[in-house]
Amino acid sequence: MKTFEGSYLGDDEKIADDACMECKICHHVYQPEEGDDYWQIAPNTPFSKLPAHWHCPNCDGFQDQFMVIDRSDIV
Repeated sequence: MKTFEGSYLGDDEKIADDACMECKICHHVYQPEEGDDYWQIAPNTPFSKLPAHWHCPNCDGFQDQFMVIDRSDIV
């Protein structure tokens, strides 16, 4: 059972389309307005709409290992 506190645990219904998501392993932040050049994800793609094969571009972490973070926490 997955129990990482603060994680959305793969439930796309729990996150807003503009939610920023942080990898719990390497702290990479996915920002929808930027998309992801590594995986060729277009800007303005919500995290919940990423393809199933998408993993963290830095550490290859799985989508369900990302946490919702507040935009004010982005450096």
